[in-house]
Amino acid sequence: MWDCDLVLLALGFTGSEKTLAEQFGIEMDFRTNIKATEKDYATNVPGIFTAGDMRRGQSLIVWAISEGRQAAHHVDKYLMGQSNLPLKGEGDLPRV
Repeated sequence: MWDCDLVLLALGFTGSEKTLAEQFGIEMDFRTNIKATEKDYATNVPGIFTAGDMRRGQSLIVWAISEGRQAAHHVDKYLMGQSNLPLKGEGDLPRV
């Protein structure tokens, strides 16, 4: 045991930053996660997508990677009209 005068705890992710969400009118849930569909990761604002900790809350990095790749497909499709990026069901990404 060590003597000390002050202890600081770093607790990690405590919710999404509200400032930009409020400025863009993006809906958030009661935990301040950005609301987005799991189908295509789109928010209530056309052209704005979210995934990982911003959508689900604090979670494992593998979820963030998986959702990021899924969201990239849908952003590409939104911008280009189609996407060649893989989705989980197409065998390239592991099912989580």
